[in-house]
Amino acid sequence: MKRGPADFLAASILQAAELVRRRLWPQAENLLIQLLAAHPGEPDGLQLLGLVRENQGRLAEAEQLFRQSLAARPRQPHVQVHLGRILAEAGRYQEAIDLLQVAALPDHFDALVILAQVQFTVGDLAGAEKNYRSALRLQPASQVALLGLSVLLNKTCRPAEAEPLLRAAAQDTARPAAWQAKIARNLGLSLDLQGGAEEAIEAWRRAVALDATDEEAHRELNALLYRMGRTGEFLSSYEEAARRVPASQTGARGALLMQKAALLIDAERFEEARDCFSQAAAIASESAGPQNGLAAAYAGLGQPDAAIAAYEKSIGLQPDDFVTRVRLACVLLQTGEARRALRLTEEAVPRLPLDQAALAVHELALRANGDPRAERLADYEQHIQIFDLEAPQGFSTMAEFNAALNAHLDTMHTDLREHVDQTLRHGTQTAPSLLSGGNVLLRALRQRMEEAVAAYIARMPRGDESHPLTGRRGRGFAFAGSWSSRLHDSGFHANHVHPKGWISSCYYVAVPDVTLDPSAKQGWIKFGEPSFTASMRDTVRRAIQPVPGRLVLFPSYMWHGTIPFRAAATRTTIAFDAIPN
Repeated sequence: MKRGPADFLAASILQAAELVRRRLWPQAENLLIQLLAAHPGEPDGLQLLGLVRENQGRLAEAEQLFRQSLAARPRQPHVQVHLGRILAEAGRYQEAIDLLQVAALPDHFDALVILAQVQFTVGDLAGAEKNYRSALRLQPASQVALLGLSVLLNKTCRPAEAEPLLRAAAQDTARPAAWQAKIARNLGLSLDLQGGAEEAIEAWRRAVALDATDEEAHRELNALLYRMGRTGEFLSSYEEAARRVPASQTGARGALLMQKAALLIDAERFEEARDCFSQAAAIASESAGPQNGLAAAYAGLGQPDAAIAAYEKSIGLQPDDFVTRVRLACVLLQTGEARRALRLTEEAVPRLPLDQAALAVHELALRANGDPRAERLADYEQHIQIFDLEAPQGFSTMAEFNAALNAHLDTMHTDLREHVDQTLRHGTQTAPSLLSGGNVLLRALRQRMEEAVAAYIARMPRGDESHPLTGRRGRGFAFAGSWSSRLHDSGFHANHVHPKGWISSCYYVAVPDVTLDPSAKQGWIKFGEPSFTASMRDTVRRAIQPVPGRLVLFPSYMWHGTIPFRAAATRTTIAFDAIPN
């Protein structure tokens, strides 16, 4: 029997599919181009050529081919999955979600996983969890789904649920080393969140042993070593990586040098940081990043002229970097060049409208120039508000409630010292998701805090949509992070702002008696003074006494810190950032 045109077409499609399966892309491309020249609307040929283009990185062409295939044959979940992945990679998240929700029937594993990944990216954690769990019901041993769900569980403060998933994923030792390192890194995070510091260190050491270029594992490992006071081991993983990463991998070596140098800056080891950044600059002479690092090191060493020169070189290499303009303005404010600093912040703020650090430096530059716009931006009387909270249900007084809460926080403040990259000095700080947990005391406090934030927002004047505080008001708000800090004798928070917040806070759980003296103001929160010595007078604009049960709310761009105190008793607080939604 003679074979007809349909038989030849089917055979060609099967041959092309086999070439794609074997990843023989040039051969598949040649065959599919010929096939589609003869049969332009053939949906299988279109989607197979789309796979070839996707593999070649020609994503716009791949998208068009997938869409043409779906137009010819709408019900192709596997094509929808590939198209959804391309849309997600392009940052077109809602388009990807809409498409994948159609494809993600209860039995389509790939669609469920990719949909969960995109939902996680956009912050729909409930939707992502639902789809990861649906995917795992189909394939319980899937490494991708196990890892994805465990990362989500860690993020939502459920490390005890994440740990067994990660241990299950770790059983597959046939996976590439970089993948095994990713599992070990997230297992370390889960263990650390549960207070298992030694096991976390072991997991992170395994991660960097598997992949010496795993920057996140290096960072988490060294941050924990610092908090545990193991200074002899701090940063040693970078030295080992420098021996293991080949000299030919200049990008990886430079990235690790930059990260090590940034930790040295955080640890205030400025000379060593300068040397590391200098090495990074030699590797990447046309990159702005090492110059920014050098500038920070010079500023820490008290060499403002060198810092200014490095920032100017950075801006020359990357003229559209307005964050660096803000950093340069900080140094200029230290040297008394207030007018130039203001010009820089006036250029930067319109480009960085939600960057609270840029707003903070701008307000300081306005003040340094005697500009009345400073008072409108940061009204230290109206924008800072005090809420003395009522006792939650079940407690007769706030003293009773705070005593129980402080005892619970005792179980969480287990580190020996502060985080290397935080502003706290002489104390400890918990993970940044405190109010996301299920503890009954924290849930009760969260309710009172939400009531106070709602009242703070309701008091905002209307009519000025350009104001970076009142103009951001939306339908509601959400907590972007929450943590507890505990200061010991001589403890304080260095002056800082919260770069990604909107409304920030400080709630007082327990304070030493020395805070009662209104003249000394030991342990009081202060506002207006920057993190550097600006060439201007009277930078502290307001100070507020800490009182157990008191919540202070203020704009996230407002400089704030703590006046040090001397006492045997500790000062325990809870803070959060709220953002509009």
